[in-house]
Amino acid sequence: MKVCADFFTNLDRLRLPSEQMVKPSDTIREGSQKPPKSRRIKGEFVRGPIPLAWLTIASQLPGKTLAVAMAIWFESGRRRCANTIILTTAILARFNVGRKAKYGALKHLQDAGLIVVHRKPRRNPVVTILELKEEDQATPSVGMELATNTNVSNKE
Repeated sequence: MKVCADFFTNLDRLRLPSEQMVKPSDTIREGSQKPPKSRRIKGEFVRGPIPLAWLTIASQLPGKTLAVAMAIWFESGRRRCANTIILTTAILARFNVGRKAKYGALKHLQDAGLIVVHRKPRRNPVVTILELKEEDQATPSVGMELATNTNVSNKE
């Protein structure tokens, strides 16, 4: 059986005839010069979706709490939908948050029921993002709460 020897000796017989070959200019539509670009986002970004009710509650908390909350969601997005992350000082430095501000902000977020923090001595905290309960998602908007607070303070 010399089939194997004959197969490799004449590889030109496997080529397409020139009239059947597609030319590169035929694949591009007339009027367009380049194929459309892919929608890949360049640079870093906060991956969503982030629940608006969660952000609304975090934005009402004092100090650098919102910056810490955004850093938590940023790191969660980098870990591809991980709800539990290690919050390092290097991550928070990118959001201009110091070490001591981190302590207070994590306490505020935990007291608000947005996260759970597991601390160990001399280790970065392990943060777990919590889902909001149904009654927490129906919180009033920030503007309504501020208007209510100013009315109360004016009556006193």
